[in-house]
Amino acid sequence: MSALRPLWGLVVFSTFAAMKSVLRLAVPVAAALFLAGCGTSTSLPQTQAGDPQQQPDFGLLTDIPIPSGATMDNERSLILGDKDRWTGRVVMKLWKSAPEATAFYQQQMPAFGWEPIMAATSGVSVMTYIRADRAATVQVETGSMWGSTVRVTVGPRANPAPATGMGGGAYAPVPAAPVAPAPSGNVRSQPLR
Repeated sequence: MSALRPLWGLVVFSTFAAMKSVLRLAVPVAAALFLAGCGTSTSLPQTQAGDPQQQPDFGLLTDIPIPSGATMDNERSLILGDKDRWTGRVVMKLWKSAPEATAFYQQQMPAFGWEPIMAATSGVSVMTYIRADRAATVQVETGSMWGSTVRVTVGPRANPAPATGMGGGAYAPVPAAPVAPAPSGNVRSQPLR
């Protein structure tokens, strides 16, 4: 048994030394990952209709409201064009809760000239707007860690028009598919909560 004591001490010392070297490597790697995650967003200035402090030099998004404290997720956003002719998707992280962000966009989008077309508000809220020849969809959901995430997608609006022979560039209306009759018999209905 006494012969095993020096060997036991060597095993304990080797294990401690190995853990110490792993910690020396793990701390800088964890710090680098944390700092790398911090560099993927850009602060956006607040914009609201009639806001006297709106920054006139912010050149990309002038036709949608931006809540105060919003940060843009650069990796998931794509903006083509600028001012009020841009197309693409803007993903923002807000300190506001999802219901507060939904209320903000329901109030502010019409103030920016967007006409509401449809809204479905629940766990994930989706609102659709049109403005001249453009359409916008605003999607609001609870953030993974805090606040909420807002995705605003804007693009050209497709206006169906009668077909003009030989392809003149207009869209032809698509006839509606026949709708199957509703089932009869034991159909239950219950109120939504």
